[in-house]
Amino acid sequence: MRTASTTVALLLFWTVVVPPEGWLDVAIGAGAALALALWSTRFLWPATPSARAPFRPLRLLWFILITEWRIIVSAVQVLRIVFDPRLPIAPEVIRQTVRFDGDLARVAYANAITVTPGTLTLDVEGDVFTVHALDPGLASELVDGTLARDVVRAFGRGGDG
Repeated sequence: MRTASTTVALLLFWTVVVPPEGWLDVAIGAGAALALALWSTRFLWPATPSARAPFRPLRLLWFILITEWRIIVSAVQVLRIVFDPRLPIAPEVIRQTVRFDGDLARVAYANAITVTPGTLTLDVEGDVFTVHALDPGLASELVDGTLARDVVRAFGRGGDG
């Protein structure tokens, strides 16, 4: 069951990152997702089951859609900054402590920051995330906790126990 759910999750993620243009692309993505799921099941995860958050496909889909929306909104904000002749950037490094009990939620949070234009996760040490933002407005959902709440809603507080 773990291999199947991992394969589906990887394939869904892959189709978001690299939209397939035909059935051959889907087949290649499915094969790669299956191979990676088989490998990770054998080498990365312990043989004994851990206390994991339940798989929530609808909440995961919602998280993917809201993340895509954030990417679009941030891309427009970055374009405005870049095309403004004054180039009104105010880069800053933000250190934020967000408590997640497991690595899956931590990774989802860090990656959601990084894929959003104008923000980049520089480092993660335990519960402390160091983030570079091109402009403070681009990190507003990070600072006000909205992104962390969305990650918890989709993955649970831990995700992997």
